[in-house]
Amino acid sequence: MEVMAKTPSARSVDDAARNDGTREKLLLAALELFGQYGFEGASTRRLAEQAGVNLQAINYYFVNKRGLYNAVADYLIERLQNRVGERRRMVLERFAEAQSGGRPIDATEARGILTLLAEAMLTLFADDESAVWVRYMVREQAEPTEAFDRIYAGFMQPMLAAVHHLVGILLNAEPMSEQVRLRTLSLVGSLIIYRVGRATILREMDWSAVGPEQVAAIRGIAADLVASIHPIGEIAS
Repeated sequence: MEVMAKTPSARSVDDAARNDGTREKLLLAALELFGQYGFEGASTRRLAEQAGVNLQAINYYFVNKRGLYNAVADYLIERLQNRVGERRRMVLERFAEAQSGGRPIDATEARGILTLLAEAMLTLFADDESAVWVRYMVREQAEPTEAFDRIYAGFMQPMLAAVHHLVGILLNAEPMSEQVRLRTLSLVGSLIIYRVGRATILREMDWSAVGPEQVAAIRGIAADLVASIHPIGEIAS
């Protein structure tokens, strides 16, 4: 079978990708610009210029701007999983063990696991890198697109399912009950504020920046937040 040769323009894009990571550069630039200006506000020319690549690279790798926008969601999922992957994997393996007839997860263990997850999320949100991610996700919260569906299915839903299970144990309630799901969202919201409310936190705490000492202080909040979760009428010890 005859194989068609690539056009000079296609070869040039391919060569650039091998030499300087064109696709990765476009994803990083798109994550930042889409987060700042939204889908309509970030032109393809501006995206290419920010990435320092040829404009045709967008169509070559992503078909069009919408394809790039959705690919950013997949890229974000991968980055998030890398940051909390080890603890997420540990939780899922422990759940699988309990559900297959192994030792059940009691309240003490659930509280410990949930504290570890909360610490991981607080550390992530305290990192300056997460500012770029959160801007993109906040836009998707306000006006959801297919990208939100990808992020929800690929990262948020599995994490929320794990937290539902743990919160359900602590509340002695069904994991998918309204009470548990609302309490889970309240916990997650208490964590996210350390990213989306950064300006207020810096002002209120009289911090000039969030460095190692501040991160340690923020991480310490995780245990307090988890300790507040207990059945109605029961006083947390």
